[in-house]
Amino acid sequence: MRELKKGEFNNIVQLLNEEKVHYTFAYAVAEGKQSGRIFVDNPLEPKCCLLTCKSGKYLVAGCTSNIGFNEFLKVFLLHKENHGNYFDIYSSSKEWVVKLDDILGDNAAKLSRQVFSWDYENLSTISKWSERLPEGFELRKMDGVLFQKYAKEMDSSYIDLWETEDNFLSNGFGFCILKDGDFVSVCNTYYVRQGYAEIDIVTKSEYRQQGFALATCEEFIKYCVSNNIEPVWDCDNGNENSKNLAKKLGFKSVETYEMHWWHKNKTFVEEYLKKYQYTI
Repeated sequence: MRELKKGEFNNIVQLLNEEKVHYTFAYAVAEGKQSGRIFVDNPLEPKCCLLTCKSGKYLVAGCTSNIGFNEFLKVFLLHKENHGNYFDIYSSSKEWVVKLDDILGDNAAKLSRQVFSWDYENLSTISKWSERLPEGFELRKMDGVLFQKYAKEMDSSYIDLWETEDNFLSNGFGFCILKDGDFVSVCNTYYVRQGYAEIDIVTKSEYRQQGFALATCEEFIKYCVSNNIEPVWDCDNGNENSKNLAKKLGFKSVETYEMHWWHKNKTFVEEYLKKYQYTI
């Protein structure tokens, strides 16, 4: 196998298109917007690839019958030193899902997810929550200071996702609601590719069910519409709160798919599976 150099990452775009890959993170790496590594069978005309994000999302795509590639994939995935605390591995086809079942066995859980796309016909129905914030709450676009604050206080994975605030501000964007300088709800770009932005929404527990998530997401969507960007929503199939919020915002489900999840903490995996009503 050959690991591509950054200047060669674009060589896999044709393969991703041929495989009809919809995962935003894969194109984010291929386009050089977010960090990752790419392993291929052939650097000039790849027929199969393993793409890994620094943040822990992986993609396997292309031909499933390359024996050498499959052996490499098995060794790479089953050696814990190749990963952080976890990895999510997505597949370009149902054939790869079956292949990964065999490679990973009991080492990974298989999850069901839904991907939603924005329905532009619902643009006029956005409910203007952001214009009705209670006194003392402020809606702001994310800047460098807020990005650093968010990565420090809310989600440290944003350092792996974006590496620097400058990269986030150049390629991503987000909106937040603040109260007394503290985060209430934040809607950021999780991954981006040319013309697409995947949504990441977080609202502190004490502020949920009060319209704050709607307000930040609406502002995010309006920004997307104004800049010819298609917002993308992707969540666990058992996460009813996330799916309901997506539908309220005018998203429609376009695909349900399976992926594999490995985490070094098996108790954490078991608790997650119970929370989202998987049979274990």
